[in-house]
Amino acid sequence: MVTYPVLIGEIAKRGIKKKTIADSIGVCSKSLTNRLLGKVQFTWPEVQIIQQHFFPDVEVKDLFATSDKAKN
Repeated sequence: MVTYPVLIGEIAKRGIKKKTIADSIGVCSKSLTNRLLGKVQFTWPEVQIIQQHFFPDVEVKDLFATSDKAKN
């Protein structure tokens, strides 16, 4: 399974509510969680919105770096 450790860490570090991010990309909180856990892929427009609105100081490739974890 693919996860996004940098994105998850930055959300926590900056105290951004996941609901705020979910609202900005037009999905519910559960849908955002599914994306963060790699169950659903982010679309390119979602990636751009998240990076530009919440993390303009972090490059997309770094923010959305993935960590592959084997499914159990």
